Amino acid sequence: MKNTRKKILLTGGTQGIGEATLNLLAEKGYEVHFTYRSSSEKAKKLEAKFEGQVYSYKLDQGDPDAIKNADFLLEHDWDGIIFNAALGSGTVKEYAKSSDDLAFERDSAMFSVNALGPLWIYKKVQKKLLEKDTKSKLIFISSVGGGLAAFPYFTLSDGMSKSAVAFLGKQLAAENTHTLIDVFTVCPGATETPMFTSSTLSKMNEEERTAFDLAQPKKRLIQPEEISYWIEQLLKDESTVLHGAILDATMGLASRPGIQTEAGLSH
Repeated sequence: MKNTRKKILLTGGTQGIGEATLNLLAEKGYEVHFTYRSSSEKAKKLEAKFEGQVYSYKLDQGDPDAIKNADFLLEHDWDGIIFNAALGSGTVKEYAKSSDDLAFERDSAMFSVNALGPLWIYKKVQKKLLEKDTKSKLIFISSVGGGLAAFPYFTLSDGMSKSAVAFLGKQLAAENTHTLIDVFTVCPGATETPMFTSSTLSKMNEEERTAFDLAQPKKRLIQPEEISYWIEQLLKDESTVLHGAILDATMGLASRPGIQTEAGLSH
């Protein structure tokens, strides 16, 4: 019997928004192919959890040669691609270790992984997507920082790279107004993920964390499952009317970015 599941490519599927999205899509009946860089054990567990429905691939999307040699990117006619894998100002320290206070290597890594990686993947699959006779949904995950708003003292290359992702989404939407490719960009706000924990939450004691949460829009952090819900909605046929949209998924943080400063978040 022919497999009628829609095939989705998800970059960065082992934690945070990526893991929540993987779980939701698998539960909804999608076939999910996801990438990871170093979490091989977690990748195996996710494959075992959804055996025959979820598949993993090791990929460092900041390495152009790795993407050039990633043949799995061309093995399927993707019904959707979710460009989720990224570095934050905390996780980049593990990716690009540096004893230099200027840490130019980390700035370079931010752009390679966050902005150039999605661009390189798109360029590799573009021809095949355009040859399809059915819709493909491209969903870029940017951020409130860079994609929608600016915050004092945030890591410059972090916000700049996320701004580049938002630009890429807008540009590809303009180039695909007459194709079957739909393009969206989602900009989450302060979301309780390992990335945000590494860059921000881990530096707070319990009292500071409570105060920080209460200062956020709606007095709490966003949960990864809330973002994954809207990602899944964008994979539906009806989402075409939102082609080109940059979606503010911040609970109001982009409308009032100053509350981050008021909450004592600086470096």
